[in-house]
Amino acid sequence: MIHDQPITDTSAWTRADIDADDGWQYRLTTDEVADLERALAGLGDKDRPLLDITRDDFPLPVLGPRLAEIEREVRSGRGFFLLRGIPVDRYGPEDCFLMKWGIGTHLGRAISQNTYGDVLGHVFDYHKADPNAVRTRGYQTSAALDFHVDRADMTSLLCLRQGRSGGLSRIVSSMAVHNAIRDAHPEHLAPLYDGLPYITTEATGATEIWNGPVFDVTEGVLSCSFRRGTIQKAIDTPGVGITDEKAAALACIDATMHDPDLVYEMELTPGDIQFVNNYTVLHGRTAFTDGDRETARRHVVRLWLKFLTPRPASAYIRDQYKGIEKKLDNNPAGFRTQ
Repeated sequence: MIHDQPITDTSAWTRADIDADDGWQYRLTTDEVADLERALAGLGDKDRPLLDITRDDFPLPVLGPRLAEIEREVRSGRGFFLLRGIPVDRYGPEDCFLMKWGIGTHLGRAISQNTYGDVLGHVFDYHKADPNAVRTRGYQTSAALDFHVDRADMTSLLCLRQGRSGGLSRIVSSMAVHNAIRDAHPEHLAPLYDGLPYITTEATGATEIWNGPVFDVTEGVLSCSFRRGTIQKAIDTPGVGITDEKAAALACIDATMHDPDLVYEMELTPGDIQFVNNYTVLHGRTAFTDGDRETARRHVVRLWLKFLTPRPASAYIRDQYKGIEKKLDNNPAGFRTQ
């Protein structure tokens, strides 16, 4: 079933909407920072597995109500939020990771991000991966990342360090993209609902190719699940390809999601956390260049979270967003991940 009515709630925002209202961002107050620091100091055994650290272990009586507002805005409002002012400059990496984790326990349940079983992900240039290779995950490179969703209800990204240049965050409302296609090129919706090819990009396991719907309506709720880079890797695989009808639909969504009237760009600075709803927002990143010093090498810390209040979605999307099975034990990130 195609959603044939326009999405009119705040999830279908445009760049002009975001420019006109800065309610999507917030800087922590002195009292909220102090609350966060008390929770960190009270953790006790900081070396225990991250999954053993729960919301009860990281109480935030001052900051907690603000985080509840952010969770609602991400889950059922605009679909994204920028929280600023995490005091990363006062702490070493391990404590920053724990603050990130503790905040996450108030927003959702963490799930594995890769076959290494990482629940705390590290996004930086690993200097050993071809971004065009099928088995390369884009977050391990400095290349631009085209619009996509992550395989989780919510993505949460803490900027620990910026690189020398580039690395701008780019977001676009997939609900606004659907509206635009519906209005201008409705003939392309059916192929997108029918789906486009995907291919396995994890570091291990059998290569699988499958069809993934871009849009889905469940219980009257529209959702989008679209990973542009993985789709292209599948299309480029010998023997796969797509029909002319689907190629035209893919070209249409490509053009629409890059419409400058829809795309919003923001610079993540140290101490910023960006939250994104993977049902209603597509996110990407411009290419970045690192400096020679460690302090000038971009490092973003990522959590994949499941909503505490589930969203209606198809069985396909629920399966995609349940986390990635752990199959390998080594840790290529070189930082704490579990």
